[in-house]
Amino acid sequence: LNKKRATYVFMQRLTAYISGKVQKTGYRARVLTIARDFGLKGYVQNLDDGRVKVVAEGETGDLESLLGALDIKNTIINVVDIKSVYSSATGDFDSFVKVVSGGETDQRLDVAAELLTKLIVVNEKILDEIKATCKELTDTHEDLNESINESRDAVVSEIRELRTDL
Repeated sequence: LNKKRATYVFMQRLTAYISGKVQKTGYRARVLTIARDFGLKGYVQNLDDGRVKVVAEGETGDLESLLGALDIKNTIINVVDIKSVYSSATGDFDSFVKVVSGGETDQRLDVAAELLTKLIVVNEKILDEIKATCKELTDTHEDLNESINESRDAVVSEIRELRTDL
């Protein structure tokens, strides 16, 4: 036990609460990867109020780097606020994990099914537009062929008339 405490004398714990569009966006998976890349131990979990909680232990520099990396803004994820506090490390963690609550897989499947449905609708509209464009192109192609044939027939007729006049 004393040896374990001695190991964590220079280690700290970061507890951060992240709010914004951070649930059902893949945010925890990103945090998991980042924390593991820094060699940190702890966890990331969704809270019932829509925020995400991160508890990480490691060297101060790595924790500060993680804290900076938690502020993700992209098409899907939008961190609005991060509240954080540092405390002494306890050495309670063996690795960095994502805490998964009951029913979460079902929720993700529901969200995935909804997104897939939207994607199918968009693809059907695109397919309809492509079909309409193909029909227009086919009609235009037929009109051009008709016009070319008429022009060719007119030229051939003129040539024949010129030949008979000679």
